[in-house]
Amino acid sequence: MSTPKGSASLHDKAPYRELGTDHFTRRDPGRAMRRMIKEANSLGLTIRFEPITE
Repeated sequence: MSTPKGSASLHDKAPYRELGTDHFTRRDPGRAMRRMIKEANSLGLTIRFEPITE
């Protein structure tokens, strides 16, 4: 059961807080990269990640 915005969480009485669409990517970037590589490979593609140089 989801908690509507503006209501309190039943577990810790904290107000609902949206974590954002990139929550799991920020939480574990390595896992997100492995997931992207696996998905690309399943489509017959190869991808390479390079650091952004500024």
